[in-house]
Amino acid sequence: MAENTVKINAIVAKALQSGENDRTLTLLSPKMGKLTVIAKGVRSLKHQSRSSCVPLTYSSFVLKKIKDGFYSLVSADLIESFRPLMEDVVLLSYGAYFADLCRIAVQSGIEAEEEVRLLLNTLFVLCKRPDCPELIKTVYELKLMELCGIMPEFSPECPCGEMAEYFSLSDGEVRCKEHRDVASEKISPAGLALAIYISENNLKDALFANADNHLGYELSKITEPFWVYHLGKLPESLQYLRKISKNLQ
Repeated sequence: MAENTVKINAIVAKALQSGENDRTLTLLSPKMGKLTVIAKGVRSLKHQSRSSCVPLTYSSFVLKKIKDGFYSLVSADLIESFRPLMEDVVLLSYGAYFADLCRIAVQSGIEAEEEVRLLLNTLFVLCKRPDCPELIKTVYELKLMELCGIMPEFSPECPCGEMAEYFSLSDGEVRCKEHRDVASEKISPAGLALAIYISENNLKDALFANADNHLGYELSKITEPFWVYHLGKLPESLQYLRKISKNLQ
């Protein structure tokens, strides 16, 4: 292999059309973090790497370095297509949001093995549990927060000892009615129990939790503004997700 080429496994987090048959890819690699790749001619039906360079595919890439963080595509071989997601627009929207959130959390050129593994495992379970997308979303968001070092602290009681009824977005802790602050969201006993379960258990057990999908919608009122508080914004893909998934609620 030439000195200025690299071979990596990566998931395609984003693919933008650039030119008639070209794409600009954003890859998330366990070893190299976030990369931008110019894929010339990859939209052509005749291009051998076409199926390996669409969003949410996990592939083996050979890349030629242009400059730090930027590469051109030499070739790509598909490892996993996550076909069930490609066949369902709602599931595809959830997957796109997961990838976008990971793309925001991962830095260019910085190892992201745990973040990419979390994304891949979550997409696999989304394919297996298509009836629980909102529950899976909650698990993914909280586990990604944990990797980013901003995991909220969930417990049955407020620090004062009274029963927790609210979640403080600024402090990332539960509060009783008396000690809640302005930036607080109501949390039900069932929602709090699920949040505690997710935070205390490993990813596999959390993703396969026996919980009502509607609790995921409840906890999204906590996880989404908590992300905004720490990141400043959420991916636009979440807005699209909410538009097409509203009938599931």
